[in-house]
Amino acid sequence: MPPVSQLRGDVAALVTLALSDLDGLWSQVGTLEQAREALRDVLPELYGAYGAAAATVAADWYDDLRDEVAAAGRFTAIPAELREPGTDELARWGVSPLLGENPDWDAARSLVAGGLQRRIADVGRRTVMGSAVADPGADGWQRVASGGGCSFCSMLAGRGAVYTEETVDFASHDHCRCTTTVAWKSRPRPVRPYTPSARYNRADQERAREWIAANL
Repeated sequence: MPPVSQLRGDVAALVTLALSDLDGLWSQVGTLEQAREALRDVLPELYGAYGAAAATVAADWYDDLRDEVAAAGRFTAIPAELREPGTDELARWGVSPLLGENPDWDAARSLVAGGLQRRIADVGRRTVMGSAVADPGADGWQRVASGGGCSFCSMLAGRGAVYTEETVDFASHDHCRCTTTVAWKSRPRPVRPYTPSARYNRADQERAREWIAANL
């Protein structure tokens, strides 16, 4: 059975390629205006190319998993459509560390990279989410934390909830490595609830409560 780690790794490999392209662009700019204009031109192309690839990778993973569990009925995964990426907003926000007398190019690159990573990974997540909701052999989808992620992500994944509506937001963040998996009918849930430890801070708990209230 193709593990969730395979899907996470395949999407991460696409993100690595996208960030390599971003680094090629970054090495050619030297001013705030150059960076802003270059990002506005290039970010939509990077999102379009690698986002579409993430949808294909996730759909292939879904179909392989469905075959291996011998899910009931006929169904083929539905690659998620690319949404309005908000890359203009990402370009403006990403260059904010370049404002002022001491521009921080490393910080700017990190902001842009995080935003691009989230947008590409979200396409793969939405592919699994939408397919699991539409698939007659599935009950919905579950969130899978990366194991070393933030406490907010761990708290959401730790609920072990099965989501059945396409309107549920994944609540990702920049550099988030959480992914999605399928809750198949008549099979054990891949993600089981657990009790969060006391190390989770109050801010993360409040964020989790707000997300749950907005999506359930």
